[in-house]
Amino acid sequence: MLSRQTIATLLFLLIGGTSFSQIYDRKLENHREKNKEAFFRFFPEITDKLSDSTLTTEQQYDLFAPILDVADKTTRATKELRKKYLQEIPPPPKGLLGIPFDSVQNRDLITMLSNPKFTTVTLSQCYKPVEIGNLIHGLIQPGIYQATGIGMTEASIPYTFGQQVFATKLKDDKWQIWAVNRAYALRFDLDLGTMIVSDLLYTVPNTPEYLQLQLPFIPYTQRFEIDALYQDINKVRWNTYSVTLLREAYAHSWQDTVNLRLNAFYREHQIRFSSVRKGILKNLAEGITLGGGWEEFIDLSIDEKEQLKEVLQTSIIRPDEAAHYLFSVTNSIFSFNEDINEIGKNAICGFRHYVCGADNDNEETYTIQSKGYSIAFEYKWNIRTSDFSMIKIFRKKTSEEL
Repeated sequence: MLSRQTIATLLFLLIGGTSFSQIYDRKLENHREKNKEAFFRFFPEITDKLSDSTLTTEQQYDLFAPILDVADKTTRATKELRKKYLQEIPPPPKGLLGIPFDSVQNRDLITMLSNPKFTTVTLSQCYKPVEIGNLIHGLIQPGIYQATGIGMTEASIPYTFGQQVFATKLKDDKWQIWAVNRAYALRFDLDLGTMIVSDLLYTVPNTPEYLQLQLPFIPYTQRFEIDALYQDINKVRWNTYSVTLLREAYAHSWQDTVNLRLNAFYREHQIRFSSVRKGILKNLAEGITLGGGWEEFIDLSIDEKEQLKEVLQTSIIRPDEAAHYLFSVTNSIFSFNEDINEIGKNAICGFRHYVCGADNDNEETYTIQSKGYSIAFEYKWNIRTSDFSMIKIFRKKTSEEL
């Protein structure tokens, strides 16, 4: 039986001039936004019904029929987008092929990933291999740690130093995808026709055979500047890893070291960041002042305000990243984390982003509005300096409050 919290967690796992002709893939993003509309229309009602303990698993899946109808209508376009990106990424390094793999033993998860209804909905916002790899890795990761007895310190390695994704076509619409980090590798098969995920295998974390590979970062040609920039950011993360750093510093210092390297990278490539951000913002819809159905949450402590500021890193490129970080911090604030159902609805629906205009005194500073199901954020963002200011949180009023 799938709980509302489980569904929310799974789907939440759902981030100057150049030689590139386009900043980002407009065709992909337009397709993504159209599908996201379905989340806003249907998921709030669906999550309310998921709490019915009398429903069988199949009946719970049937609740997603409206989403599946939308997916069916766009199946061909969605498959072609995914296939194009899969065809562009490299196969795994040969050294990985000789490493022993263990099978994932979580039968419940294996059953869910073999159900096309579940995987179609869960992966509905995942198009690029890195998005698919990250989501499946997020589902499998807890089981890997539990099975191998990995502690919290070692568990932070994939998050801190990033991962690489590789792919190999097996036959027809079936692909083998590899999500590889500095500690271990995950491998699974994906059928683009059915979206069924199968044959989940992983290497035991930190085995000598795996670590001795000393896998290098393997870049590949990107069609869009935003993807090239993300690739360079991931390269910085990957190359920050060293055995010396792991031995001589505490885990929190690993992230501090990565952040220092990322800040240095940002300073060197400030024009690139500014150009990509501007290209994204100019294509966002114009926002309007939130109406009477919303109220600003003003009772934030000094520490909470500081947390909101600190979580917004200089390497953020898209408003969706900022909203993700702000949402994570907001969920630690008592007034916002009392209702797990509301957290789930916001996590599932995601955010719509708007530009509320450029600053009159500084044309490089924009007011951004990110609106979720029942929570919204507004802030000023200087796309050249990466400075975030005037961060506001809004809560949607309940029907009783209106």
